Amino acid sequence: MAQKAEFIKIPPAPSGLPQTTPTEPERRLPSSDISISEATVEDLPRIVEGFYASFPPQFWERKEPLALRPPTEAIRHERFIRRLLPTFSNPNVHWIIAKHVPTNAIMGVAGWTAPGAPIHNFFRRSAVDFFGWRSQYACSDAEYDALWSVLNKEAWEDQFTKDDETRKQVLGDEPHWYLAPLFTFPEWQGRGVGKLLLSWAIEQADKTEPVTPLYLESTPTARAVYMHCGFVPQGDWNFVRRGPAVVRGLEAEEGRGEGKAASVSVDAVAVEKEAAVAE
Repeated sequence: MAQKAEFIKIPPAPSGLPQTTPTEPERRLPSSDISISEATVEDLPRIVEGFYASFPPQFWERKEPLALRPPTEAIRHERFIRRLLPTFSNPNVHWIIAKHVPTNAIMGVAGWTAPGAPIHNFFRRSAVDFFGWRSQYACSDAEYDALWSVLNKEAWEDQFTKDDETRKQVLGDEPHWYLAPLFTFPEWQGRGVGKLLLSWAIEQADKTEPVTPLYLESTPTARAVYMHCGFVPQGDWNFVRRGPAVVRGLEAEEGRGEGKAASVSVDAVAVEKEAAVAE
């Protein structure tokens, strides 16, 4: 019988929602069935499909209120695709995908910003001017404005701006890997896919000397997931990992030793902290 996965014990989330639980060994896909690689522009429609499928409706109701949405889902998807397209020309942005080898289906996606990149979330509309992407849209000003007209500014641009300010406070000018977002398609959640997407950057970070920090934002319900992977909370929503580490949980306070690092499931880190969905 496979050994039951261990889990760091932490206080309940303020929302009252249950903590994320680890993927049991018998549920994980064989490593031979998963390939991890960098996405290409041809994968972008599937990536956008995953955003809409993996994050809950209430997340999108805040970000893209029904009153602002275009008349068809096809137009909605096409606008998101075009907004993300310039990120594929940025050498500091790495879209990493997990594929199911037997079927070639994309199962999960992670968007990583590489060390040395300026702290400016590529989802922000202001990133277009910041990174000089406007010419890549090859459209009129009216068409360009339409790409962004679906978004609630306060729930989208303003929140990302605040997140960037917090990241700057935590890390300053220190080079680091930044995760935004990570998700696993619903039909593949709980199979160990998200953990491999997280491990892609962990491996890059740990092979440098000294190790490179990793930073992400997530909900309190996923705290134990990232603590298992060596991430140390920097508040309620922010986590930093500085190489392999054992992070202490409540079991340490209760006299049962330190919290243990272990393999866990990571299925979604939203582009906004309160909407993260982790299996």
